[in-house]
Amino acid sequence: MDHVHGALTALVPLDPSTKSGLEAYDASIRQYLATLRKSAAEIQAVVLSDPEGIFKILDPAQHSIGYLHVLDILLSPSNSAPLPISSNVLLDKIVDFLLKFDHIQVRYVGPEMLALMERVGSGQLFSPLVSVSLLSQAMKKIDARTCLFTSTHLLLARLAYHSNAVDEAMEVLGGAIYLYPNMAGSKENKLLCDPTLAPFSYLSAQTGLSGTVRPSMILEYDHIRGLIYTSRRDWGKAEAAFQQVISYPCKERVVSKIMVDSYKRWILIGLLRRGKAPTTPAFTSSNANSCYMTAAKHYLNVAETFGTTGAGVLKSLVEENAATWEEDGTASLMAEILSSYQKWQVLGLRDVYQRIGLARIRATTLSAETGTALEDDDAVAALLRDMMESGMLQGELEQQGDERYLLFSPDSDVVSEAEFARMIAQSHHNIRLLGRQYQLVNDRLSGSKEYVRQLVKEQKRAEKDGVDPGVGFDSQIEDEDLMAGILAHV
Repeated sequence: MDHVHGALTALVPLDPSTKSGLEAYDASIRQYLATLRKSAAEIQAVVLSDPEGIFKILDPAQHSIGYLHVLDILLSPSNSAPLPISSNVLLDKIVDFLLKFDHIQVRYVGPEMLALMERVGSGQLFSPLVSVSLLSQAMKKIDARTCLFTSTHLLLARLAYHSNAVDEAMEVLGGAIYLYPNMAGSKENKLLCDPTLAPFSYLSAQTGLSGTVRPSMILEYDHIRGLIYTSRRDWGKAEAAFQQVISYPCKERVVSKIMVDSYKRWILIGLLRRGKAPTTPAFTSSNANSCYMTAAKHYLNVAETFGTTGAGVLKSLVEENAATWEEDGTASLMAEILSSYQKWQVLGLRDVYQRIGLARIRATTLSAETGTALEDDDAVAALLRDMMESGMLQGELEQQGDERYLLFSPDSDVVSEAEFARMIAQSHHNIRLLGRQYQLVNDRLSGSKEYVRQLVKEQKRAEKDGVDPGVGFDSQIEDEDLMAGILAHV
């Protein structure tokens, strides 16, 4: 037993700052792992005979690899015998580990770390709320910026959405993803223990810290993010998430169902956000656009009618296709569309009036929920107050004699000098961050033979045809070509 105790605590955690120090630390970790493998049977026997005694000598922050090794033994499906430790104590040890583990050490035991996170993400060990919180914190410890997509991202998104525990996951789900595992040129000539190592060098299927990432997983992840933001009525972020899905590169006429589902919601959320249908990004495949036009024709009809004064027509259109909305899971969004129709009519009056009577609003706008005008000025006032409280309308109600009026606030808001300075500082910060991200992605793409070959091909075609090499790029390149070297598994 003393030999096992010594083996598990043999690794001394370091924070080396020199190349020689990093090399020595890397060698010591690898030697430690070799010792654990060599003594695997003996360690397992001791752990299963006295797990609580083993936990007493291990610190999850100092002995992360050893601690995880013990957890892996206790959670292994091969151990069919009853565990010599209570489930509550074991769960406490898992929580303790996930909150304190050393993010450098776990890079060397990726498969075991991923297995633990997947067990937590399954929702079978803890309540959904606790599972989401633990998984989010573990992901942030491994990759502080959470800018690299991993299989765990989808696991977290599914669990958070289906269990309605999204608040604890938003710091991860709200992060910008611009890196993916196995990107071309993603291997750095650095050691795993180097704290400056980029996430794509240790978060991959090769290290075991991520499962294999497929394009369908990325689409589902962004689709779920769109659903989450929709449930939070954050139309801007929901629209952006769904747009990620609908503009994803696709081969020929192969457009997945999840892309079509996202497009339908993207249309409706665009109406809710700006009062008119959004325009697909220029880089969206022409084949995808054609498929969307056919598959989402009922939604496009709603969008076209939304921009007219035909409240009754919109009401009938929504009611006639109720079965379609139910089947697509968009019935609640359609109810929002009907509710917001008159609100956008009111906002449209800003272009004509600075001050308008409530009686005039009642006479010139219609409710799509009833197809008629509001019954009286009190109903109009209630509608306007609701718009103001939600932040949709900037203005105020005023009384003059027996008449009530809506006074629209100017569109341009005056900000204080301090607020203006803060906005400028934030803009500079965003520009610097985007610059680093751009350089990182550019370096990865520049190292992709397929990307460079396609770029040269397009440039030669442009010289021959006399057109911009960027025009028609999406219609020329195939899905495999585009993703090769960026997602090596595609």
